[in-house]
Amino acid sequence: MWFTRMHDILGHLTRISDYLPAFLVTIGVAVLICCAVGCTCSPCKEEDDLFHHETL
Repeated sequence: MWFTRMHDILGHLTRISDYLPAFLVTIGVAVLICCAVGCTCSPCKEEDDLFHHETL
């Protein structure tokens, strides 16, 4: 019967929704780490020539 299948589908979706916050937090942390590594590894361009000469 279609009702039995719908009940099974809703049961699977309920179990998946229990883990959804953990997946979202994991993806968010991964994006933040990638952004931090990208900012750290990218070369910086000095806009102020006077400051750049004094630091060398």
